[in-house]
Amino acid sequence: MGVSVRGRLSVVALGALVVTLVGAVPAKGATAWRVAALPPLDLSSRLVDVTATGPDSAWAVGAQGYGYGAPTPPRPYALMKWDGRTWSERPLSDDVGGLTGVSAATESDVWTVGQDRQLAPYAAHWDGTDWREYRPLGQTQTPILFDVAAGQGRAVFVGGDAHALVVEWDGQRFAEAAVAGADAWGGTLYGVAAAPDGAAFAVGAWYVGNKGYPEPMIVQRVGSAWRVATLPKVPTARLLGVWARSATDAWAVGTVDYDSAPKPLIMHWDGAVWRRVPAPVTAGSLGAVAGDPAGNLWVSGANPVPPYIRYPGSLFLRYTGGQWSVAYGPKVNNADPYLSALTNIPGTSAFWGVGAVWDPAAETTALIERKD
Repeated sequence: MGVSVRGRLSVVALGALVVTLVGAVPAKGATAWRVAALPPLDLSSRLVDVTATGPDSAWAVGAQGYGYGAPTPPRPYALMKWDGRTWSERPLSDDVGGLTGVSAATESDVWTVGQDRQLAPYAAHWDGTDWREYRPLGQTQTPILFDVAAGQGRAVFVGGDAHALVVEWDGQRFAEAAVAGADAWGGTLYGVAAAPDGAAFAVGAWYVGNKGYPEPMIVQRVGSAWRVATLPKVPTARLLGVWARSATDAWAVGTVDYDSAPKPLIMHWDGAVWRRVPAPVTAGSLGAVAGDPAGNLWVSGANPVPPYIRYPGSLFLRYTGGQWSVAYGPKVNNADPYLSALTNIPGTSAFWGVGAVWDPAAETTALIERKD
């Protein structure tokens, strides 16, 4: 997103249509999501990404104390660690601003990305004992890195400058990756996912033909080469979330008409082509997708503003056995939370989700949800 703190935060907040279910029924019972207990953060906080390596290890990142007119807090970033029992805050250096992405390949190979206090791109790596900090692109303030995917001792960072940007860490150094065709038009990548077999997919939007509206953009790496994927034509849309099971099975989600009358956008890669998949709702916004090794998916999003109805909670879509269903998470502060990131907990069928909910006293309050 030419969007701040993981643009997938605020771009889905509002809509103006009533949701209509198409061939789907609300999911119940085992699909229930619950809110996890967190230590207190500064006013106006939100979490924007989450990663897990097992039932006893997960990380979540975001920002805190960024409310309008508020002084910068001593710790403007949020870095949370799950140890199997509780979530707790963990420190980085005093020069860190907000964090926008986190990804763990193992418990001793974790990357986070964001900006420092001078607004330069920032990254840090956890080796199981300590965090080591980097400036992947030097001290320049121009590029923004929104997300990271770690795997096999390497990492991929994505964002935007004048054009969509991919930066790779090869275990020794950072280097901008050549993506054939990506510099044709201005664009930004907001999310990236790496599959166990080494394939990687990044999603966002670009302004094809220098038009006044964006179209979805996906770049993908199969083998060692990156390329811009051929997609169905979808004007005035962007993709925010992506999950990949393999080089032949990946999903991307986002929103069409996101700034007026938002409608969900789901795309699937089968190893040959990207196809648009009908969503089980006809209105609302989608921000994140995650699956388990069996290919079961959860997608999080936001309900449209209800002129005539009241929703039972935050919006989730579930895909299992080749069928979509609709589920709702719990209300918080009598409002619907928006989860901007989801992740499967390896070795289980459970998921973590992170995001924020409206708080009349603090603008927004960070939260973490779990589905067992």
